[in-house]
Amino acid sequence: MSSYTPSYAWSSFDSLPSGNPNKIVKATAIGVEMTNIQTAVNSKADSASPSFTGSMSVADLTVSGSFSVGTIDGGTY
Repeated sequence: MSSYTPSYAWSSFDSLPSGNPNKIVKATAIGVEMTNIQTAVNSKADSASPSFTGSMSVADLTVSGSFSVGTIDGGTY
């Protein structure tokens, strides 16, 4: 699972004087940020009906509803 980390210090553009060509935000920079956001979002579980494979750790787990037979920590639920 990845978290979003900006690639650019966007506030640094604000300190540049008007007319400075580096003050212009280019589509390639925005594209990099959108890809970073997409990667972070796509690596997270959906809040409704998430699906997991492999092992996972959960700090506080409350389980309710109907279940198929399976095991949690070696016990049958």
